[in-house]
Amino acid sequence: MSDRNPLPREEAIARMQAYQESLAQAFARGHTHYDALFDQPPGPIAAHEIDGSKVITRVNPFELELLGYRREQMLGRPVLEFIVMQEVGKRAIDKKLTETGEIKPFVRSYVRADGSAVPMLIVDRQRRDGAGRVLGMRTVMMETAGL
Repeated sequence: MSDRNPLPREEAIARMQAYQESLAQAFARGHTHYDALFDQPPGPIAAHEIDGSKVITRVNPFELELLGYRREQMLGRPVLEFIVMQEVGKRAIDKKLTETGEIKPFVRSYVRADGSAVPMLIVDRQRRDGAGRVLGMRTVMMETAGL
């Protein structure tokens, strides 16, 4: 298991799902609550948001540290640039941005700034507007070594 994520897989998923729910509740209370929680996750949880064009609009400090990028290297860039298997990632993201239903946790490798790959356990959630239209997606991740 990774030093960053010594949790069993089921516990890691439960923590990320709880974090996603906390973020949704914080968003309902206002951007100040949401901003603070997004930038200070409970534990080693990386997070980013993408818009409907699959462009990164927000990334938390832990993800930047884990992947080795500066904020300006990720913001405004297509998320696919940071995914190892880009075509598989594109199809999966396209589906999640257009369909309803449960999005199950999964593993996908991301590319670190040094070019190495890091497998991540991922929990995605659609971001919707007040009318229920999908605006984008919020992804939370933990390193999967050993899970």
